[in-house]
Amino acid sequence: MKKLIAFFCAFLCCNMIFAQSFEVPKDYKLVAKEDYAPYEQDIVKCVDWLINTPIDQEQEKRKEANTFLIAWVSGSPTVHIVIDTDKIVNFLDGKNHDLLVVFIGGWVKKTIETNNYQNTVALAKSDTDGMISGNLAGIEAVIEFYNKNKKVLGNNKNIENYIKLQKQGKLKGFIAKNINRK
Repeated sequence: MKKLIAFFCAFLCCNMIFAQSFEVPKDYKLVAKEDYAPYEQDIVKCVDWLINTPIDQEQEKRKEANTFLIAWVSGSPTVHIVIDTDKIVNFLDGKNHDLLVVFIGGWVKKTIETNNYQNTVALAKSDTDGMISGNLAGIEAVIEFYNKNKKVLGNNKNIENYIKLQKQGKLKGFIAKNINRK
């Protein structure tokens, strides 16, 4: 029992230290293609911070982090995202845009960490592998964020459905079946 309590306390301390370690870059410049790559690790840290920091804390920093992430994604020459709000990103209720930002962040983080920039090519050629892995990473990030912030966010039946699919090992199959293949 003491070991369990000690582990839990260590886990909480690590999360608090980790959540505080990210600082949104000041005066970042995202104009030319070569401006984006130097910020990739900042983007990964930003996504982790957004997921791990309670939604009702550090709201000004959250706005800055959201803006940084969206600005980076919007102009990135290497990472492209397709959002299907009908079948995949069906959990938006108009009240909380943080869920969409976390979805985008999960996709971007996965792309950077796996160095799989082929999703750019995949999207252009309608190859579904990049679409599946990106959507899966985005949904898994949303699930993690939702579970940590459910008291503030309230119940969302579509995310709850994703949680059930994930527990059953069927989430990837659901995404593969439902992605928009234009």
